[in-house]
Amino acid sequence: MKRLLLVLAALGTLPAFAAEITPDSVLAAMNEQRAQFGLRPLRFDPRLTAAAGDRMRDMEDQGYWAHVAPDGRSPFLWLKVRHYDFRTAGENLATGFETLELLVNGWMESHGHRENILSTSYEDCGIAVIDGATTRRAAGKSVVVMFGSAPH
Repeated sequence: MKRLLLVLAALGTLPAFAAEITPDSVLAAMNEQRAQFGLRPLRFDPRLTAAAGDRMRDMEDQGYWAHVAPDGRSPFLWLKVRHYDFRTAGENLATGFETLELLVNGWMESHGHRENILSTSYEDCGIAVIDGATTRRAAGKSVVVMFGSAPH
């Protein structure tokens, strides 16, 4: 099925069931995965949403795509900038995906990304999505998800 969607995406003829990648659809899909394991849903936090946007803009401005900036800055700097005090935090990145299904399946097949999505440590998230890539012209979407839990 993944190969079929990739071929159809390359031809520009995605089937009607292929969901668009948006912050809302990514959150819903991650929460569907969490529900399968009896986990509480993640919820948007405006500070994490702003941090994810800041993170994406920084990668665009600096022309990189990585968990750590070329100058060594941590992705969690952006949580501090947005005054999100966290006891735990994580980040998922994805680039070049045409459909929500391919994106989430890719994350669920990746150990670290899957752990973030299914972590009982996270309660909040923020999501940024852009067309293309931060380092060059490219097809598909790029996605930043910042996960966190604030101290209680």
